[in-house]
Amino acid sequence: MSFTEPDADLFYRLETSLHRPDTRMSPQQVTDRLADEFFEFGKSGRVYNKQITVDTLASEGSSGSNIVPQVADFSVTSLSSDVVLVTYRSIRVADEAPKNFETLRSSIWKLGSGRWQMVFHQGTPIPQE
Repeated sequence: MSFTEPDADLFYRLETSLHRPDTRMSPQQVTDRLADEFFEFGKSGRVYNKQITVDTLASEGSSGSNIVPQVADFSVTSLSSDVVLVTYRSIRVADEAPKNFETLRSSIWKLGSGRWQMVFHQGTPIPQE
């Protein structure tokens, strides 16, 4: 398969699907999107693997936030024919807080067995002034 130009719309859909509560609460959907070797550097500084991420998102249930963040400055960069880097800014619009909460995000997606899966993710909060 020749992969010269990343399909930004595809990666936008894949990435933002992980923001939606219906996806996050479904262990099967999260498992399908994350590679077995997945790991994440969380905004807390903790490192999460695939199983911790699947379990944590599923346990959020209805107690988790139903606010789907807005996405800005979305970019996809091809690192090789089967690996892409996705970067963007997520904006969680404040309900009652005086300011929105913004995070710089980056993910690496790898093509394997005919589908794209996330192998790495990092979220870095943008300090509020």
